[in-house]
Amino acid sequence: MPAVQRRQFLGAFGGLVGAAVLSGALPRPGLAAGGALRIGLKSLPAALNPLTVSDLVARQILGSMYESLTSVDTRGRILPGLATAWEASEDARRWRLTIRDGVTFHTGRPLTATAVKRSFEAALAGDGANFAVLALSKVRGFRELRARATAELSGVTAIDDRTLEVVCDEPNAVFPFARIHIVDVDAAERAGSDWFRTMSAGTGPYRLTRSTDGIRIDVEANTGWRGGAVPFERVSFLATGIGNDGITLFNDSQVDFTFVDTDALRGVMDDPGFKRSLTNVQRMQMRVVALDQRRVKAFADLRVRRAMSLLIDRDAMAERFFRGVAAVHNGVVPPALLSNERLEPLAYDPALAARLLEEAGYPGGRGIDPFTVAVIPEYRREFVYYVSQWNNAGIPAKLAIAPRQEFIARSRRRDYDSFLFGWTATYPDPMNFLDELFSSRSRFNPVGWSNAEFDGLVERAMAIADPDLRAEVYKDAESLVMTEMPVIPLVVPDYVALRGNVLSENFITPFGGLNFG
Repeated sequence: MPAVQRRQFLGAFGGLVGAAVLSGALPRPGLAAGGALRIGLKSLPAALNPLTVSDLVARQILGSMYESLTSVDTRGRILPGLATAWEASEDARRWRLTIRDGVTFHTGRPLTATAVKRSFEAALAGDGANFAVLALSKVRGFRELRARATAELSGVTAIDDRTLEVVCDEPNAVFPFARIHIVDVDAAERAGSDWFRTMSAGTGPYRLTRSTDGIRIDVEANTGWRGGAVPFERVSFLATGIGNDGITLFNDSQVDFTFVDTDALRGVMDDPGFKRSLTNVQRMQMRVVALDQRRVKAFADLRVRRAMSLLIDRDAMAERFFRGVAAVHNGVVPPALLSNERLEPLAYDPALAARLLEEAGYPGGRGIDPFTVAVIPEYRREFVYYVSQWNNAGIPAKLAIAPRQEFIARSRRRDYDSFLFGWTATYPDPMNFLDELFSSRSRFNPVGWSNAEFDGLVERAMAIADPDLRAEVYKDAESLVMTEMPVIPLVVPDYVALRGNVLSENFITPFGGLNFG
């Protein structure tokens, strides 16, 4: 890739984004017709099984139909959900939860503690990793159930219809906060293995009416929802495609809401016609470049990893590329979840980067094996900058664009030299990033990083019920990750969307969810 100077590159972005669609466009905010809301998403999941969900888009849709033990408000506070109270033992190995009374599944059956236990067991019965597997991995009986030696989770007991006891093999201070969809498993099993394509079996504000794989999903109001009346009679999720397609549909009043892709962000932010329709919220997310040390020898040298980080001007990216709707994170936990004063700012210093490369035995990048940096199409322009910066320093990086589903499958297998890795919090606690992404035994560890001291800190934090005391241990753990820098943190853009006037400002949550209630 030809070298591009940083200032010249960032200054040239203004005219690149969707000129034919965006220039001079005067959006007509969509109105929900007859109590209907139309949500445009760039792609819809091939399947929407609430028990095995493992991606953000599926979670956004399923949030209209399914609930968890706890919920999170727009400011990140934990609130009661299907559990109204929870109490931990002193060592955080045993939890007792009070299950909400008077809740009915879409199937007409009542919510009970036994139904919650059955949901846990059904979520672990399948193959592969999902959000529930992470949340339940410390519960007694997890390994036996995953190995199919038993069908029951021995550490979970329904004391009565309203009381659930959970025993863990090790401390688990954040257990109730994880997002585990509670499902009427008995009704789902009777409907067959593809039950989720034709029905919903949750307790949420909407119920499924129609699903066309990859194209459209329709839900209708659940008149028996515990939260009372919902603002729309019907909600439709429509696949819009990436880039400017969703913006075009919004302009044509075909959708009432659509997220703005990263590559289209500048064009939308610079167009005054979109001003009244724009909404944004800071993401509870980590975005990094994952570097596989097994595939590229130079990545095993900390000096090379630091040099690559020093070649990124994060402040310039946040202000110029992302037009100020982005945050610079100096670590791997969003600052809104953990304000870690022990971290050094991630500086932009090409001169120091050059010295580090020379010290590592790669002067001017010479000797580093050529490698690819894989991303999906919507992040192409952002990554052109990063790759150009590395090329300018002699680092032989090449950008590789992969279709979304192929990218997800290959990155989970660590089948790329390096790749964009993003993780959005499913609950508002730093453990959601530290344990689930950097613990040596985590299935979601993006680069296979392993550090015994770090694992010890995470185990210690898990046993501390007090969140303020736990935060001090989190800071040590995050500092250790940043000292070794197995991944390179990037700027985190806000969630930016176009919304019609039928929607409130807080429709998007910092966790990527949508406020359907």
